[in-house]
Order: sequence, then C-alpha cells, then structure tokens
Amino acid sequence: MRIQSANASKGKKNCAALQKVPREGTKIRELYDLFQAHKGVMFMHDNLTEIYPANCIGQLTDYYGLDIRNLGALPNDTPGTGRGGSKWILAGEWFGSKYVDYIAKNKQKLAKVEKEMSK
Repeated sequence: MRIQSANASKGKKNCAALQKVPREGTKIRELYDLFQAHKGVMFMHDNLTEIYPANCIGQLTDYYGLDIRNLGALPNDTPGTGRGGSKWILAGEWFGSKYVDYIAKNKQKLAKVEKEMSK
C-alpha cells in the first residue's frame, strides 16, 4: 500500500491527502478502470504491457492496493508476430489493513481460474 508520511497519518493540515484512485485522464487510470471492470474475472488482453508503461501495474499494486495477477501467456495465433497476449485477473484489493478477495466470493470463479492456471 501507499506509504504516508508521519504528518499525513497524523492529519496535519499542510499535508496533501493520498489519492484513493489515479487521476482522471491518465494511462494508469485507464488501466485501473480496466481492472475494476473485471473484478475477480479473468480477462485476456493482447498487448497490455505494450500499451501501458512498464511501471503501471507495479504502481497499481504498491500505491492503490490492487492484487493483480498475470495468469500466463496466450498462445500466439499468428506465427512471426512475436509473443501473444496474457491472461489477467484482479484477484483482490487492499483497503488499509483489510483485504477484499474478489475470487473467493464465488466458488465457480475460483474453480475456473484454477482450471485456467493448470493449463
């Protein structure tokens, strides 16, 4: 989770509040919204790491508390075009010291993800 300064955690007036979500209109917000739209559901994306800067997923996990998992690469459909895309899931989210698990809420979703991971 995002680290606060001592003054910010004490509620001092001269400290800026931490953002709960990325700012509107940024690349990291686009990625945040993509994962929020697929809470607990595996989705496939051809070039997620090519569209967004390399540190976006790290920022979403470190600063905004998202538990993002890469479930592996997709098979490459077109020979000679390089690596295929990946399967992604927003497994859960941290709200302070509380963790909300989006997969375990539905046993069918959990079985589906485990089946995909075993392939």
